[in-house]
Amino acid sequence: MINVLLDTNIVLDYILMREPFIKPAKTIFKWSFEQKITAYISASALTDIYYLVKQARDKVTAINFIKDLIQFIQIAGVDKSVVVSALKSGFTDFEDAIQNAAAQNIGVTHIITRNGKDYKKSTLIIIAPEIFVKKGLKD
Repeated sequence: MINVLLDTNIVLDYILMREPFIKPAKTIFKWSFEQKITAYISASALTDIYYLVKQARDKVTAINFIKDLIQFIQIAGVDKSVVVSALKSGFTDFEDAIQNAAAQNIGVTHIITRNGKDYKKSTLIIIAPEIFVKKGLKD
């Protein structure tokens, strides 16, 4: 089974139904729900997701979405070792550095993001959602 970390933008594409990005996001979420992939988000992304969904919709929608999300999406922890790795990573954006370090810490092989250029320094497979879906469930 493929282990992936979903960048915050993929989760927001799904919950906010952002066009034209919703279709691959729906497929990725479906695969995760069906346990065809193991999908993670970083613990630090949860607060961003809550805040942005609350701003776009409302607090109840944000809370309910997170409650539903954690039923089939795993949480990649962010602790001191992840923060230290992120600080040493050379990433320009600290949030992306945290996500990358959290993914590496749990042995994820892929980060699915629409912002691949932000992960140039990553040693993981960085893949756009539409490419990931097009490739299918092959490792």
